[in-house]
Amino acid sequence: MRLPRSRPTLRSSGRSTRPFNALAALGAAGHNGFERWAGIGVFLEPWLGRRGTNILWSTSLPLWFSQAISGRRRDEPLLAFNAGVAIAGAAVHYVEWPWSRRFGFLPWLEEAEGFRASLLPAYNVILLVWFIGGAGSVVTETRRQNLKYTAAGIATGPLLLASARHHFAWAREQAKKGNPHFSADLLAESPRRPVGINAL
Repeated sequence: MRLPRSRPTLRSSGRSTRPFNALAALGAAGHNGFERWAGIGVFLEPWLGRRGTNILWSTSLPLWFSQAISGRRRDEPLLAFNAGVAIAGAAVHYVEWPWSRRFGFLPWLEEAEGFRASLLPAYNVILLVWFIGGAGSVVTETRRQNLKYTAAGIATGPLLLASARHHFAWAREQAKKGNPHFSADLLAESPRRPVGINAL
């Protein structure tokens, strides 16, 4: 007997639970929170400012999590898109920064965002949670008819990469100007290595 592909667990209320998608939302929140705490700013801050991004992420990310935990069928296209963005958002870090493999398969950033070495283990875990949440949601929780929304989310990768590069340059300028919200670690010079150099 062929087992059906796993799908969101439908409740009697018509709502369904998507734990991997919720994990992706937590990964996105962890990523933003960690970068804000570490003094490098958050996604879209160069354009929206600190107050604007505080409002945006403190409302949109809890909403995403709530929809993933108890969303209706009509939420599925947006959740599928968000899963794709989670995959792309985590993956661009491995395009932009040097990484190696742990245990023979686990991608691990050796340098990122100007962080001190002591911050990288926690940052790596957050990125992996973000990626696993997105990928797990696509594989086990996304209906076939919604995969086009996932593809659209993944397709944001080049835009997210361009934004990350702009953000890092902007954050360094903020640190140079003495902005107290930005870490002086951003000014430390470190030679960039080709992506995956230690993975070969």
